[in-house]
Amino acid sequence: MKLFTEPNVAKLEKIADNEILDGYTILHHTGNMFGIGCLASDLAAINKINKLKLRESKAGFIMLVPDIEWFDDLEITIPDRLKPIIEQYWPGNLTVIIKCNDPRFEHLAHNGKLAFRVPSDDMLRYFIDYLDEPLISTSINVSTLAAENDLNKITKQFEHWFDIGIVPKPRRLSNVGEPSTIIEYIESHEPGNHSGQDKLKCLREGSIPFYELNRSFDLPLVMFVCTANICRSPIAEYLFNHLIKKTNLRYIADSSGLMEGGSMISLNSLKLLMEHGISEAQVHISQNITPELASNSWLILTMEERQRNHLKNLMPEAAHKLFTINEIVGEDGDVKDPFGSDIENYRVTYDLIEDRLHKLIAKIQNKSLGFTAKKVNE
Repeated sequence: MKLFTEPNVAKLEKIADNEILDGYTILHHTGNMFGIGCLASDLAAINKINKLKLRESKAGFIMLVPDIEWFDDLEITIPDRLKPIIEQYWPGNLTVIIKCNDPRFEHLAHNGKLAFRVPSDDMLRYFIDYLDEPLISTSINVSTLAAENDLNKITKQFEHWFDIGIVPKPRRLSNVGEPSTIIEYIESHEPGNHSGQDKLKCLREGSIPFYELNRSFDLPLVMFVCTANICRSPIAEYLFNHLIKKTNLRYIADSSGLMEGGSMISLNSLKLLMEHGISEAQVHISQNITPELASNSWLILTMEERQRNHLKNLMPEAAHKLFTINEIVGEDGDVKDPFGSDIENYRVTYDLIEDRLHKLIAKIQNKSLGFTAKKVNE
């Protein structure tokens, strides 16, 4: 096996250009655990993997793709109801099974459905994007046995399974693998679905709890963030929830801050919300943004660029869904903190937030709110 450790972009391109990948099995790391894979079109390599793993069927593999735009490029339809889920969790440790009748991948389909994931490792995503073809991926183990995730053991005990390996540096690895959560999207009219509604079915609960996925599926969450969660972000939270009720959209807002929580909403913010008939804010208690709150959020909107940048550094796994409230609607600048000023200054802040929320909701309604992970070289 030729093993490449943390190759840079130029090296990745050289590997893709110079290596004859047809028939090759590829050791890779999704960002959560190691896998064995090959080009999705490579029937010989797929058969080789099945023999090594003592699998009976070439169907049921997970297809790793570079980003959500890949589906648009190949004209593969993602159901509208499912889009917020994948926007929330991709790139990440979620595998989604959907209907796909694309003849290019029918050899991998099971009952007309395919399993897809956008892996969290940006190096692997770039490699897949440069190859211009998905990789199939499965765990490194003989079927029914535990998956191996220790690179030293893999290179010693399973070295003959692989032709090449593209792996991160050891400091980025953990011997404790985190299997992806696998969900199937079941449409209302599919056999066996008696609920009359589209729903999710959990085939394997991995690092993402299924209850969390179901909650996000039913009601995607917009998280507004400011410094202390007492002035700007509470206005955005309660006003968004007030405005969204006037539409047929199923979304909900919450808010948090960079500082420790436990404080009531500022008096002037509360007065302005009450002026508009929004009394729910009376019970608001500030809270600190946490990785769990970020994971539970479909979209995270900060009031300032520095807050966005801080959270991207603090929680890189959420970077793909982190924007400022201005940025997400195509505006520049920050929403300045009115803390300590008079109510007229608060009113300016309130009006600005209200304008941004109207634009945000319009983008959600028009399905023009696109956000996905950027490629490595962007």
